[in-house]
Amino acid sequence: MSSIDFFTKETDTSSFILDVLSSVDYSVETHSDATPNTPIASIVIWDLDSFQDESIAALARVRSLAPDSMILAYAENPEKYSGIPGNLYDILLSVEALRLHLMSKIAKLKEIQSARRIFTERMSHLVGKSESMKKLRKTVERAILHTGPVLIQGESGVGKDLVARAIACMYDKFVVVNCSAIPDTLFESELFGHTRGAFTGAQNERIGLFEDANGGAIFLDEIGDMPLHAQVKLLRVIQNQEIRPIGANKTRHIDVRIIAATNRDLREEIAEKRFREDLFYRLNVIPVSLSPLRERKEDVEDLANYFIRQYAPAGEPYTLSSDALAKLEAHDWPGNIRELENVIQRTLCFTDPGTITADDLQIEEMASHPQYQGKGTANSEIKSYLQFQEKQLDEEREFLKAKIRECDGSISLAAERMGLLRTTLYNRLSRLGINVKNLK
Repeated sequence: MSSIDFFTKETDTSSFILDVLSSVDYSVETHSDATPNTPIASIVIWDLDSFQDESIAALARVRSLAPDSMILAYAENPEKYSGIPGNLYDILLSVEALRLHLMSKIAKLKEIQSARRIFTERMSHLVGKSESMKKLRKTVERAILHTGPVLIQGESGVGKDLVARAIACMYDKFVVVNCSAIPDTLFESELFGHTRGAFTGAQNERIGLFEDANGGAIFLDEIGDMPLHAQVKLLRVIQNQEIRPIGANKTRHIDVRIIAATNRDLREEIAEKRFREDLFYRLNVIPVSLSPLRERKEDVEDLANYFIRQYAPAGEPYTLSSDALAKLEAHDWPGNIRELENVIQRTLCFTDPGTITADDLQIEEMASHPQYQGKGTANSEIKSYLQFQEKQLDEEREFLKAKIRECDGSISLAAERMGLLRTTLYNRLSRLGINVKNLK
């Protein structure tokens, strides 16, 4: 918390200043005498009318004790104190000008503090001590300070969305577009909008996602799945910073930070004529590459503990045993961070608070499944993993439902028979979306 020394004997102005400064978490110490103590705060506010002739000697002492402190002096009539040497203060204002000055500065400080909080919060999700993660965090910090397009590349599950959100932390708007989920025929309408009657079924005007993101950032996730006809339109948007909705006669200017991500090898897609080379270079102004988890095993412990803190019920501490950590680090993680998150989340639901052992970890079936032998780098293997993961969750839902029905809907009895705490079973049922009332 920043500190301020405020020298005044007058109450009305001082109460206003104290209220304003407290709104941005400043620690203000008020002094009613003109004898400055040490240490001096980094900011000094001095009421000249309160101390008048004492001010010159007192300000000279403040300046000698803290030459780098900013001294803001004020008075009802500043001209009355024109004889005070200018080197003893940094700013001399009237009371009304002081009010306006503080309000302006405080508004700016609040913006900065809010941005810092968001930045700190989003950077905290980029967990890991490996060299690749250190490099990633530096790249993200630099990307935040620029406005050029960003292209994030990495396998599924490595956290591309978290990186995108960290880069966009300074923007109030953050619009996410899942390019793989939009039908080819609707791409232009979704991204750029359309006018009423632009095509059959267009009964109303539609604002596109790019216009929604105007003044902010847009995240084009899985851009490698974007059809070629939409790639042409996107290229023009990047080049001209304007869009033309379907059916419109005029273009509309937009100011949007573009962040794109893909799990595909875009150079290979370019060679196969599935992705435009000119669009690739337009997007790849700030390249960000995310390493798969199997290539940075030293991050597994930090990530596992991060997910334990995130998902463990309040007041129920969990720790990893050395054999559990060894088992986690030995796994190849074809689903990357997303798979590790799922394993920790499932393990917490079926393990009582305390030390998590290797036997507690819910990864044996997935680790031994034939789909996941080797490195698992191909997209088909990753998709297979996700399908397998969903199948496991479905089987788990049916297993728990059957156990509860065997106990006539009694959660306490079912938990006892499965060797779980009642709260642990309730947490797992909630996360799996199982309505207990339907099981009685």
